[in-house]
Amino acid sequence: MRGLAAGILVFLLLVLADRFSTYLGLTAAQRFVDDLLGGIIVGMVSFLVERRRRRYLASRLQVIALMNHHVRNALQVIKFAHLSDQQVRMIEDAVARIEWALREVLPGDKTGEATSAVEPKQNQM
Repeated sequence: MRGLAAGILVFLLLVLADRFSTYLGLTAAQRFVDDLLGGIIVGMVSFLVERRRRRYLASRLQVIALMNHHVRNALQVIKFAHLSDQQVRMIEDAVARIEWALREVLPGDKTGEATSAVEPKQNQM
């Protein structure tokens, strides 16, 4: 929606600039160059904004993937600790919920497991 609003705003500004150029008596060739330069400037600004956004998203995805990796490694230690049967069931339920959240909410899981939008069921004690 923001892109559409920006496009309409740029269009209106360029129409106004074209009208002003006509008012000043610029020839058709001069107005063409004016329009071309306006298009180049808008294209460069759009390119720079998109490149900045892409870099930001890439850095966020790297952080999320790293967090995912460390959380999964820590869960393995908890999951395989020697505890009572009830504690093991509670930990397995918690691990299943955390793994579901990591798989569904956080990108970057490279295990290739199929994902499900359904939250895992908890064991009844």
